[in-house]
Formats: sequence, structure tokens, C-alpha cells
Amino acid sequence: MSSLKQLKEQFVSDLLGGSIEEIYVVTSVALTSYLAYKLIKGSTLQLPILYDFIINVLTILTAITIYSGNPVTLHYAIIIPAVTIFIVSHFIRNSNLNKRLPKGQRESDNSVDDDRDDGAIEVTNTDVLLPKKSFLTAYRSHMLIITNLCILAVDFNVFPRRFAKVETWGTSMMDLGVGSFVFSMGLVNSRQLIKNYTEYKFNIKSYFKIIKTNAIKALPVLVLGIVRFVSVKKLEYQEHVTEYGIHWNFFITLGMLPILTGVLDPLLNLVPRVALAFVFSLLNEYMLKKTNMLLFILSSENRMDSWVTMNKEGMYSLIGYFTIFLFGQSFGSFVLTSYPTKNNLMLIGKIRVTRRTSTRLTVTTTQGLIIASFFYQIVFTLVESSKFTTSISRRLANFPYILWVVSYNSTLLLGYHLIDKYIPHASNKESFLLDSINNNGLLIFLLGNLLTGLVNMTINTLKVSNTVAVGVLILYSSAWTAVAIYLNRRKVYIKL
Repeated sequence: MSSLKQLKEQFVSDLLGGSIEEIYVVTSVALTSYLAYKLIKGSTLQLPILYDFIINVLTILTAITIYSGNPVTLHYAIIIPAVTIFIVSHFIRNSNLNKRLPKGQRESDNSVDDDRDDGAIEVTNTDVLLPKKSFLTAYRSHMLIITNLCILAVDFNVFPRRFAKVETWGTSMMDLGVGSFVFSMGLVNSRQLIKNYTEYKFNIKSYFKIIKTNAIKALPVLVLGIVRFVSVKKLEYQEHVTEYGIHWNFFITLGMLPILTGVLDPLLNLVPRVALAFVFSLLNEYMLKKTNMLLFILSSENRMDSWVTMNKEGMYSLIGYFTIFLFGQSFGSFVLTSYPTKNNLMLIGKIRVTRRTSTRLTVTTTQGLIIASFFYQIVFTLVESSKFTTSISRRLANFPYILWVVSYNSTLLLGYHLIDKYIPHASNKESFLLDSINNNGLLIFLLGNLLTGLVNMTINTLKVSNTVAVGVLILYSSAWTAVAIYLNRRKVYIKL
């Protein structure tokens, strides 16, 4: 008879995933929730934190569990009440305003009020290079919420197997999630690159200082990776060896990213990051197609030959994750800034561009995201259907997988940005819950992992009913959400 550990490992092994279209429809519930929150928040002065939790967390939980088979209905259930509230509120507000004003002044005064509000936002952001943008807060927070929910939900029957990580080839929500996590890290990391940008001059002393600084920054995450490995072995927690290897895990991958960035710093300063990302992607694909690397990684017979073979998936996929990280950084130059900088579609810089000095590679945030979304979606479609490349594989983090992650995140960012842009009445009404999660993102991710382990060691997740499973997931999400809110109210921001 198989042990509980073996049964749980089998529960998440040999899976084939689902369709890309379904993944997009389900995960875009987060986008619909953000739109609904903005509409309702723009219609009321006060909104309880409980509603914040329901619209930004529980809707996503429902999408990946109870409504996983019918996500379109959930989209309607979220947006229709929000639109109704917005329209009724807008009608009542205009009606009350018209009653208070003389008949001849009603239309003109309303017009002036709208112009004043929009202009105030424009002026406030004009001289700020790296302002806080609410759509980025929502994008990162929702990504963290989906990730945290999935890492525990995957252990319950209520979570569809097609959403769990595939064995080797295919697509699933959780496969997309780990790549998106890395992409968002790269995007946020570029804030520091822009802030500290200067004309690059190589200096050996400065070079080693950068490596040392990045290694120190990476140390806490690497330690977490080691702690996770030891605790998994000591507590006999279920593990999926073909995911990253025997000793390797996602925390180690995250910790290695800044170290690689430091080692390659001269190259990254001389060649545009987006260009290097494509070069690394093509080299990655060349190794898989033209060498024995693919057979080496997928073979189960060489697993115990050496430390390298024990961790071959984690070590090789690091190339792909680093490439995704670079793509994320390349978006920062036009997504994070409040005004266009010179050639920001390709390069990081600080020089403000006017209409006279503008170039074809200089774009606004909207222009950049539209171009990026169309470009990466087209390239991904061509590469994914090509007979000259391997199929999508999160295990290998190959070229099609990289493009899938980048194309998805560029489109999602565009969606969040357009919501902020075209709902001006709510543009300055940020969700306190989303802001709290964003301010302590990696800590909340760590807490989610710890609570996931605690739940798995406390109950047999394979035997509980769907109702109990959803109840546990609500309590679980309430716990790390409460911690995030508490820390944010105390103005405590723990950066790991």
C-alpha cells in the first residue's frame, strides 16, 4: 500500500495540463475584479476591507475552484453588479449636481470640473520619473494572490488537475504562474536600474562590488531555498523531483537571478536587455534541438550519477527563467516611468524626450504596452506552431515557454493600464489590500509556502470534501492577507 506522501506525489505527477485559452479566461478574472473594484470604489466614498478581500481574493479563489468549469459566468457575476452600481451612482451624482446649480451653468460647470480633475493628475506626475502606478500594484498583487492560492489549492481535489503543473510538455495555470512571478520580479527590479542609471564605464573594482552586492541581496532567498530542502527531507513532505531536481527548488532559482545579473553586468550595460533575452532564448532552443541536452534532462536513468544530474532540471531551467527576468527588466523603461525617455522601447535611461526630440523607439506607457502585446503575441504564435522548435515546457523553460510568459504578461499589463487610464474617477483610489500585498510581496509568498506545509501536515488534503477544501483555502488566504494588511498599516515593509 502506498504511503500518504507517495499518494500526494502521484496526485501532482504525470499531468498534461489544459488549453491556453481556458487559462487566459480563468486568470483574467483578476482583471475583471480589478475593473469591478475601480468602478465601485469610484462610486462610493468608503468601501469596507471585507469587500476588498471578496473582490480581490475570493473571486480569484472561486475562479480556480468552484467556477473553474464555468469562468465566463463568474466574469458576468462580477462585472454586471459593478457596472450597475457605477451607472446608478453616476446618474444620482449628476442629478444632484444639476439640482444645486442654475440651469445655464450646469453643463459648463460640469465640463470645467472634469478638466480640472484630469489636469491635476497630469501635472502631479509630470516631474516624477518613477511614480507609484496603481495598475502595477494591482498586476503584481493579483499575480501573488493567484500564486499563493494555487500552491495550496493544488493539493485538494477541488482544484482541477489541468491547472496543476504538467510533467514535461504542455500548458497549465501553475506553469504560467512561476514564469509570471519571475517576469514581475524583473519588471520591479528595473526600477533600481532606471533610478541609478549613468553612462556605463567598465571598472574592475566596481564590477566585483556589484557581484558582491547582488550576492548579499540574494543570500536570504538562497537560505530559504536550503531551509525548504532540509525541511522537506526531515518532515518527509511530498516532493516532485522532475520539477527542479532533488536539492534545487524555486527559491534557489529566485536567488540565483540577481547573482547572474551581477556576473553579466558589463554585457547587460552594453547590449539592450531585450536583445540579449532573445539571444539567450535562441541559444536555449539550439541546445535542445541540436545537442543531446534534451535527452540528458529527460532521462530518468542518470538521475543519481552526480549532483548535476540530481538537479539537472533546476540548473538548466535557470537559463530560461533568467531570460524571462531580462524580458521583465526590458519592460521597465516604458512601464515604470511617468514620461517617455530616449529610445525607451529598447533602452533604459533618464533623458526626457519631447515631441521635437522623439524617436521611433521612444514610446509612452500605452504605446509601449500595445506594441509589446501585439509583437510578443505574434512571435509566440509563430514559434509555438513552428516545427523547428520544441513544444512548450515549463520543466525546460524553453523558447516557446518564455514567449508564452512574456506575451501573457504584456497583454495583462496592458489590460490593467487601460482600466486605470479610462476610469479617471477612480484612478487615485487604490485598493488597500492590494497595496498591502504588493509592499511585502516576497514575504507573503514565503508565508503562503509555510502555511501550505502546515496544512498538508495537519490534514489529508486528498480526502476532504470540496466544501471543506474551499473553507480551508478561505482561512488560509485570510491569514496571509491579514498579515499583509497589518504590516502595511504599521508601515512595515520587509524586503527579502
